[in-house]
Amino acid sequence: MMWVKADKIAKVWPLTCADDPHSSDIRKFESLGTRSFPIEQGIGEAINFHEGIGAKRKEQRIGYLKNYWATRVQGIQGVKLHTSLKPEFSCAICGVSIDGMEPGALASALFERYKIHTVGITWENIKCVRVTPHVYTTIADLDRFVSAIDEIATSKRA
Repeated sequence: MMWVKADKIAKVWPLTCADDPHSSDIRKFESLGTRSFPIEQGIGEAINFHEGIGAKRKEQRIGYLKNYWATRVQGIQGVKLHTSLKPEFSCAICGVSIDGMEPGALASALFERYKIHTVGITWENIKCVRVTPHVYTTIADLDRFVSAIDEIATSKRA
């Protein structure tokens, strides 16, 4: 929600195209531009899905999935976790790195060789690949990820 004093509306430029950006009509901020109609239509079903599972069960599931793969890679030589496995400090997101490998290179290797999508993070003192399973991620998917991390770490040591 955005609130603008009526006498300031004409002075505030809209972030998306508006037919009259200098208008004093608050509706100039309602223009959404071109967007994906199917995504908007899916919002209701996404809410139904979330409510059907329930926030607590969803949290438990994604926390379990994160711990499943993270506990398996933490013992691999050259692999480092950048996230606590304690539930009070993290839920689904976990950072992982391999010694001697930049995050972007690890993310690229995971995608190019194994078709596993991750996000390489290099920001201030954070240098890792962010891995975030979802409720629909299977144990087989995570076993494949763990194997990929093991193979990449082993090849870096060779």
